[in-house]
This record gives sequence, C-alpha cells and structure tokens, in this order.
Amino acid sequence: MGEKYFWVFLNFIVFAFLFSGFETFSQGRMLIVGGGSEKNGASSWSTPAYRWAGEGKKVAIVGTSTGSLAPYFTQQCGAIYAKEFAIATHDSADSQATYDTLAAYDVIFFRGGDQWEYYDLYRDTKLQEAVNFVFAKGGVIAGTSAGMHILSSIVFTAENGTVYPYECIENPNNQYVTLANDFMNLVPGFVFDTHFAERGRFGRLVGFLANYSLNQNVAITGLGMDDMTCMTIDENGLGTVFGTGCANIYEDGSTYSLNGTKLLADYINIVQLLQGCTYNFTTGQAGFETLNRQINTSQLEETGNYTILASGGSTLSNNQSMLNDLVNLSGSQTAEILLLTGDTGLAAGFKDKLIELGSAGVTVFEANQQTGNDPDLATRINQVTKILFLKNDYPVFQQFMATPNGALLLQKLKSDGMISAFAGADARFAGKTVIENYLTPNAAYYAELTFGNGLSLLQQTVIMADTYLDNDIYENTAVSVPYVMAKDTLKYGIWLTNHNYMKFTPVDDKTTLTGFGTAPVMIVANSGTLAGFSTQTSTGNTAILPRMIAGFEHLQLSLIDYTTPFVMGNAQPAGIGDIVGRAKAVITPNPVRNQLHFTWKYGNCRWEIITADGRNVLFGFSTDDTRQIEVSMLKPGFYILKLTEKSEGQTSSTKFIIE
Repeated sequence: MGEKYFWVFLNFIVFAFLFSGFETFSQGRMLIVGGGSEKNGASSWSTPAYRWAGEGKKVAIVGTSTGSLAPYFTQQCGAIYAKEFAIATHDSADSQATYDTLAAYDVIFFRGGDQWEYYDLYRDTKLQEAVNFVFAKGGVIAGTSAGMHILSSIVFTAENGTVYPYECIENPNNQYVTLANDFMNLVPGFVFDTHFAERGRFGRLVGFLANYSLNQNVAITGLGMDDMTCMTIDENGLGTVFGTGCANIYEDGSTYSLNGTKLLADYINIVQLLQGCTYNFTTGQAGFETLNRQINTSQLEETGNYTILASGGSTLSNNQSMLNDLVNLSGSQTAEILLLTGDTGLAAGFKDKLIELGSAGVTVFEANQQTGNDPDLATRINQVTKILFLKNDYPVFQQFMATPNGALLLQKLKSDGMISAFAGADARFAGKTVIENYLTPNAAYYAELTFGNGLSLLQQTVIMADTYLDNDIYENTAVSVPYVMAKDTLKYGIWLTNHNYMKFTPVDDKTTLTGFGTAPVMIVANSGTLAGFSTQTSTGNTAILPRMIAGFEHLQLSLIDYTTPFVMGNAQPAGIGDIVGRAKAVITPNPVRNQLHFTWKYGNCRWEIITADGRNVLFGFSTDDTRQIEVSMLKPGFYILKLTEKSEGQTSSTKFIIE
C-alpha cells in the first residue's frame, strides 16, 4: 500500500471511531507563543516550552513562507524531524496532498506572519482538517504571533489591517476590529492577542472583548501573551507559563457601554501570570506558584479633600478642555492662576489661552532651585487657589521641591479646596511615584526605567501620561504602571493619553475620579494579595536584569469618563480650619422639579449648576444663606450644585436630580 493511501485509510478508521462515540485518542496539546525571536540554549525563554512540544516528535512548521525554525526544533528542542512548509494559496491548503502530509506529523506549528492570510487561505480547507486530526490524535498544535492568533475560537482576523490600542478604546467598533468565530475552535470562548507588552495592547484586547459583547451579546475571555512568553497547554487543559513576560488573562463578565463611540467598562478582572504560574483553560482556575510578593492594599484609599486635573498630553491643543475646566468649572472663575513651568516659551501660549478663557490673571514662574527662595513666588503660592504645572523637568523639579518654596507649595497643594492642574508629562507628579526614562525606547525591556517620589496628592496611585504617544514606548507606558504598583504597594494605577484628562475631586465626601475627552481614562486597581516580578531573561543569562514586568493575582481595570465616576476613597479634611469650609449645602427638595432651594452657612457666594459631563449651564450670586433657583428650563437628569464663598474661597458641591 502506498504512503498516500495508507494515510487515507488511517484517517477513515480514525474518524469512524470518533463519530461512533468512542474516545479513541486523547485530547491534543497546545503551545501558544506571544511572538519574539526564539533563543538557543537550554535555559533560554523558549527552549523548555518548545522542547515540551517537540521532543521526540515530527514537527511541521506552516506559514505562507518558510523560515529557519526547523533546525531550532531538531538541534535545541529534541525533535526527531522538522520541516518548513510554505502554503500560500487556498488551493494548496485545500489539497489532499497537504492533508496527507500534515496528518503524518505529531506537531503542527504556525509561524508568525499575517493572520488575515492564514484565516483567508486556510479556513475550511484540508489543512484545517489536518490540524483537527492531529489535535484529536493527541498531537500538538502550536503557533507564534499571527500563528497564535488563529488558534483561539474568536479570531482577530486583521482583514482591514492591524488596529492600535488607542483606536480600540476610542471606538471598539472601528473598521479595523474584525472578529470571526468560524475558524479553529481549539480554545472555546477565548480571543488571543500577542506582542502584548511590547505593543501596549491591553487597550486593544479590551476593545476586542467589548466589541464581541456589544455586538454578539456573548461574554468571552481574552488572553494577551507578552512577546518572548508562551504557554504549554496539556491534554487536560492545564497551561503553564514560560518566558520573560506575562500571560495576561482578561476574564469575561464586565459590563461594557459606549458614550458616543468611546468605550466604557465597569471593571475587567485581570490575572497576570509569570513564568511558572498556571492556568486551567477548563476550569478557569489560576495557580500563582511564582508570585512570591505578599501585598495587601484592601485598606488603602485616596482621601485628598482637593481637586486635581491631569491630562495625558503636553501640547496646548491637547489641553484646551482641561484649561477650560481649570478656569470655568473648578472653583471660582475670578481666581488667579499660578503657572509653574520649566519651559517659559510654552507657558506663554498656555497663559494667553487661560486669559482668553476668562481667567482673572495668570502669573508664570519657573520651578527650579533659583526660585526656591524667591519671596514673590512665596507670596503667590500663599495667595492662589489654582496652580498649573507645565513642562517641568523632573530632576530640576525635585531640586525645587527641596527648597523653602517647594515645602510651602506642597503644603498648599494638600490644603482643603485647593485646585491643581498638571499638563501632560507633569501628570506623573501628582501620584506617589514618578516613572522616569519612559521616553527611551525599550527602557522597560532593558530594565532602564527609573523612579522617584511624586507629590503624593494621590498617595496610593501611580499615573502615566503619554500612554499612546509613540509605539516605540508602548511597552514602557504599559508595563510600568503595574510594575510600580507591585514595587511600591500601591492600590491604583492610571493611564492617560493625549486625547483625555482626568479630574479627581470630592463629591458627597467621596473622592471620585472622572474622565473627559475622546478617550476613556483607564484605571487599574489591585484587588489581590499576591504579586511578583519577572526573573527570566531571553537567553537565560542571569548576569543581566530581567524585564520590568510584574505579575498579579487579581487586578481590576475600569474605563471611565464623566458619566461613570470611579470612587477612590473617603475625603478627609486637612485641618481644623478646613472643617468649617467643608460644611455642605442642603438642597430641598431633592429630586428637584421646577425650583431648587438651597441653604448654606456662607451667604456671600457664587453658585453654579453643572451637568454630569462638566458643563456649566447656570450660575449666579447669592448674598443670603438661602436661595431659590428656577431650573424648570433644564432637562431631567443628574446635576451638581457648586457653591464658592467669595472672600475665602470655601466650596461645597452637592449632587441633585431634576425630575
């Protein structure tokens, strides 16, 4: 009997048993790889997992072109035979010869390439049948990069080309998010993404999950695999992580919604698994064998009784909305603004814009060691209730903070009712830890990120600006936030882009975070107790530092804007004198129908009615401690009554509803 006819006969026997109800063959195994170059050596990131898949086996490496992976399998990973196959047309993929050839192998490995070509050329072909046959007989199906993409039951096909993370959070239904569920079904209920850390794709994976949930009404789970990271999955569905980064499990169950096209999510449960951790694809149970850092953030919260504005981009065009908020929606419109900067040229444009928006005055000072003893700056710090930080070089700013004016500034920033705004990169200063050197390509990969002390206006938080500024720094901005959360035991991490800004402010004695712009603000909270750091290097050389990547037992990622406030804690006054200033206005009745009646102990005040999206729709002045306001012209919905005492700047913000 010829070889071809032998395999035809064998296939007939196999499928006869399969469809007769007998479990003739065990479930197959898988190797899924997030991309990145394989490295020689027994202790490299790739060799142990590839050996698990290929040792003693015949390995077929499939793509639309050939490469040089076959020698690696035979020389490094113990395969008895390995061959590259270039299958570049639908006809060749659908030929019986292709089926007969591939069915004779123990391992089918899809190389990196273009997943749209794989999906378009290989779907519903003999090649796909061969994959199913090898898997059913207990073989190994594997793939790296695009080759991993096609192995999940929900596939990002890239039919219209790739899609970037910022595009997915700004519109998960954009033309580039093309998902299909009619190809491989080896891992039911999952969608895979690759090069996860390297290309900052956490926003992209959330977009995939939301797209499928919103359009198919089906909750699926995401697996984002970092480059130079992989998982072996045995016949029982138990996956084990190998490599330099994380296998990132984004569990189903979040509630997704859109504000316009902008994506919002209440929370997505995330597990970040380092080398040695496990995940059972059958039960959803994770094992945290190598997460060796015990941290507890359950009692941590943000308590600041002041307002913080922070944007993700540094240019004037990126900050139009935040500057308007600073002038007209936060505190008194008549308040002057102190602008502290390291770039007086850029500051001049910001000053002009603030004046144009209605600011009563803007004073610009450089923040450096020389101005640290300037009496005029000390006077301004004492007088103002609004401060804007712009383009300050962190080392120089640190020197300023060590001066008397720096100490005075910090005290003022943390006083009740204070309003501070941070443009672009300066947003990092508002948190507990400042991430530095993030604009250097590959800094996180080479362990070259550096860290310093922030102003701790948000004491349990790290903030990253410029998140999607440049794809050369995507890994730096993506992984540095959870890395610092593990390193410094922080509760929260915030990612900002150049298309949004955040607003932290007390509302009804709760500290709340909201977001504005075309992109949602992304905030992650540590909800577990176990964390750890990558220890595996690409080659296994322990003389070099591993990547700055952290693993976590349980994170929760939320995508928010002004319609979905995120509560970060309970506001606490800074001192006895400020407790008086926190006296709240009383609104009766609430909900309100035609007329709003408020009572406040400060009679001489400015009142404002602000919509949920931050628009000031009505304002006026009161000279009595009671006031009645006609609101019948306003649409039903949620509003905020903001009161500002005119002489001392005491404020009160109270929510109410118009029926």
